[in-house]
Amino acid sequence: MDVTQETFLFVFFLAMLVFPALVVVFVFFLVLRPWLRAFLHGAPVSVFHILGMRLRGNPPTLLIDAYIALKRADLAITIGDVENAFVDGRNRVLTSDDLVELVNKGAKAR
Repeated sequence: MDVTQETFLFVFFLAMLVFPALVVVFVFFLVLRPWLRAFLHGAPVSVFHILGMRLRGNPPTLLIDAYIALKRADLAITIGDVENAFVDGRNRVLTSDDLVELVNKGAKAR
């Protein structure tokens, strides 16, 4: 083997190690980080639900922050209720506090 083949093989195998590591980091920051945050605050959310939020274009961090605040207030609200309130009032929601207020209004109306 000459030097160019060895260099090519080295770069190829290095890329084969780096690419999966980058995929794991990407998945961690997009999905597992919000999941871990919700889980540690006592408001568990399915990883698949977080993926669904991402695919629908809804901000999981905002929704999970509001869900955590509602769970701490001992309200019987699901993450689906929070997401529905966000979709209904998308133009009025800037912070998680706005979303909590919107969900509370919707819960009182029922």
